[in-house]
Amino acid sequence: MFAHVDINNCYVSCETLFNPSLRGKVVVVLSNNDGCVIARSNEAKAIGLKMGDAEFLVRKTLKEHDAVIFSSNYALYADMSARMMNNLARYTYMLMVYSIDEAFLALGNIKAIDLEKHVATISRNVMRDTGLSITVGVGPTMALAKLANKASKKMGRNFLVLDTESKIDEVVRTFPIEDVWGVGRQYYEKLTELGVTTAEDFRRLKPDLVRQHMTVQGWRLHQELWGKPCNVIKDVADRSKGIESSQSFNTYQTELGQIEEATAMHAATVAVKLRQQKSMAMALTIYLRTNKHNVTHDQHYPSITVKVSFATNSTQELTRICVQALRAIYQPGYNYLKTGVRATGIIPAGEVQYNLFSNYDNSKQQALSGLMDDINARYGRGALRVAAEGYAKTWKMKQEFLSKQYTTNWRDIVVAK
Repeated sequence: MFAHVDINNCYVSCETLFNPSLRGKVVVVLSNNDGCVIARSNEAKAIGLKMGDAEFLVRKTLKEHDAVIFSSNYALYADMSARMMNNLARYTYMLMVYSIDEAFLALGNIKAIDLEKHVATISRNVMRDTGLSITVGVGPTMALAKLANKASKKMGRNFLVLDTESKIDEVVRTFPIEDVWGVGRQYYEKLTELGVTTAEDFRRLKPDLVRQHMTVQGWRLHQELWGKPCNVIKDVADRSKGIESSQSFNTYQTELGQIEEATAMHAATVAVKLRQQKSMAMALTIYLRTNKHNVTHDQHYPSITVKVSFATNSTQELTRICVQALRAIYQPGYNYLKTGVRATGIIPAGEVQYNLFSNYDNSKQQALSGLMDDINARYGRGALRVAAEGYAKTWKMKQEFLSKQYTTNWRDIVVAK
């Protein structure tokens, strides 16, 4: 059996947790540069606000309903996510973090355990220990666990266990095909042409027909909806996708110095993520973007991929490489809106191939990076950073409604009176 867990209205829940007066109000969280709605309270959903709504288009509606608006506070959300994941790890022998607000748990073959009570305990204890409300879906495959989670929300329940064929049949009979995990827009259009509107309609298709129209991924989903596991929970990070950090500027940037600071910050973020998953990178891609939606500006989308001479996760080394690469692709005269860094060729830190003819001191870099991690863990993210990241950071993205970093900054810690 598998369990799928996610935080209800994650970003809004994190804000409400530290500001209980928000309960019952219309609350929204905006994306980078306060552009679009990416999280909504139930009250916000009730007045018709949709995911992805541009802030300037719904500004009047937000004002009419006295909505409380927040900029994305990723430091807070990431920390609360880590707390939830640590709690969930107590209830499984293998946990796969799927995103910042959701995870899969391997429950194994636990027929001797009352799954209803077990899942209720997980939900209750996570709320007690973190203050976050979660929904849990359980099924014999990862796809059915995800489906159970969504069905549970539609029913207004905290959890749903699909442990018998009759329970599975009852739920998939009316479950919309567009809400099934793995059915994107392209697959949805193909399935609509085949007359498929529910998960049950999809299950009735012949496996060969599914494979013909949806390749092996669709075939696996088809098998999983019949209770035959084709996906597995991985206890190690998926290194094939790479690690990326990027961000839009709060205004157009034309000066190389400002863009260098942003690139250095992204390189440092990638380095931290590599160390967290005990990995190293063998290649780095650095890119710049102008605003493709502004047709009055000249467009420029340069990028460069650099092979690292010695696999590393050192903040100093990655920052140096990225800044040098940026200088190679930057061209004056363009209004740049975004820069980013992507690490690829990721390998486990314990599998680095050493070079007999290289004098690169990896141990020194590791010690220095480890010291930075320890200091930042104690005094807050960014307390110690490389000089290339700058100090003023006038290029930072727009965050007019940013809340406090209650759990990661000593100055913002909640004081009990």
